[in-house]
Amino acid sequence: MFVDYLSTILGTAYKVPGTIEPTRSFQEFEVDSLSLAELGAQLEEDLGVTIEEEDLTSETTVAELAELLEISGAVVPA
Repeated sequence: MFVDYLSTILGTAYKVPGTIEPTRSFQEFEVDSLSLAELGAQLEEDLGVTIEEEDLTSETTVAELAELLEISGAVVPA
């Protein structure tokens, strides 16, 4: 559920081309640290959850972030 949500954001807002493989890190998608900070802010605004800076790094995978969102009780917007 969150993997699809994050894939959509990465493809549209951050222009990551192609298929978003959940096991790949943000570094592999060439998402820089400023973009990660913006993504964290967007997730906080959209989902009402705060993602700590140390939990959203270039080494974080899409699947790890999706799991973190699920654990934090986030709900995908309709």
